[in-house]
Amino acid sequence: MQDAPGEKPQSSLSFKIMSLQFKLRDLINPRQVILKEAGIKPGFQVLDFGCGPGGYILPLATLTGPSGKIYALDINPNAIQAVKSLASKHQLTNVATILSDSATGLPDRSMDVILL
Repeated sequence: MQDAPGEKPQSSLSFKIMSLQFKLRDLINPRQVILKEAGIKPGFQVLDFGCGPGGYILPLATLTGPSGKIYALDINPNAIQAVKSLASKHQLTNVATILSDSATGLPDRSMDVILL
């Protein structure tokens, strides 16, 4: 469960439990299937708002390609670290993280798709 704007981030234990639940969910219902409906194409700029442990990052990287950009935003520092580790492990240079409860710092109308 994601934190509401203005709330404190989840504890590390709670985040680890949530991450495990998401991994199980992704085995049953892969994120690629869901992302097909969004019509994401190579070169797209995508904001994953409330990215959690980064379940959408790898499928997004495949869809956007190296010319696209993925912004992963979350209030929880554990989520941001998880996405950074994932991007590093897979050598994804087009992933940027944003630690915030809601403000993205991105220009208006700069995203092709926003995942909530």
